[in-house]
Amino acid sequence: TESFSVNDDVKVDVETSGGSIKVLGKNTDEVIVEMYVRKKGKYVRSGKADLDNWDITISKRGNEVTAHAERKKQRGWNWGNNSTSISFVVYAPERSMSSIRTSGGSIELGNLSGNQEARTSGGSIKVEEIDGDINVRTSGGSISLESISGLVEAKTSGGRISAEDIKGGVDLDTSGGSISIENIEGDVKARTSGGSISAEITNPKNYVELRTSGGSISIEVPKDKGYDLDLDGNRVRADLNNFTGEYEKDEIKGSLNGGGILIKAKTSGGTVRFNYL
Repeated sequence: TESFSVNDDVKVDVETSGGSIKVLGKNTDEVIVEMYVRKKGKYVRSGKADLDNWDITISKRGNEVTAHAERKKQRGWNWGNNSTSISFVVYAPERSMSSIRTSGGSIELGNLSGNQEARTSGGSIKVEEIDGDINVRTSGGSISLESISGLVEAKTSGGRISAEDIKGGVDLDTSGGSISIENIEGDVKARTSGGSISAEITNPKNYVELRTSGGSISIEVPKDKGYDLDLDGNRVRADLNNFTGEYEKDEIKGSLNGGGILIKAKTSGGTVRFNYL
């Protein structure tokens, strides 16, 4: 465990090669870095770990705190080294920005005010209670986003995405799972190659664009706004009010309440449903 006195608007930079990372905001004026070592799935006591094959940096420069754990490059095979993983848990002031990277574990961010960026090659990502823009990516896990005030960009190659209580708009992309969107204010863009999309947009602004190759799409929006509809699926079912345009069983193009916000949804493997909240 290491602790550093900092000011508000601190930047936290955390990176590890084989473990999970958590960055959590607290009512504090310091950053506390906890490092956990696991070997063959079991935690190792402090002072008992063989870390000769690791480069570890836990330091502060200005108002930036760095926690890095990187395996040293070695020739040949080294099974013992590969069985060890290092994880970090970081407690920081609520007004903190973060840059998080891990090649083999999950990431969690919570109760922070500032822009947050996270990358993992092999785990899930959970983000909640954030006042700031979010940019997160994973190659092998699900993404959960909740209670965020800011623009959200999230991408995964192998999992489900859920976004709830977002004020600021979302851009979501997954190659292998469903997308669930609930209580969103702002523009919405969501794409998946292998699942359904469910979207409840309580206050859409300029556009809603939803696309999937392997599932159905469900859209719910407020009734009192004007919309331009472009809906395309195997079947399209809609609750239309004051509509002008073309209505076919597999396609709807036209305007509601005189037009306005673009609602575009396309699926080649399911039904598109459009309803009012």
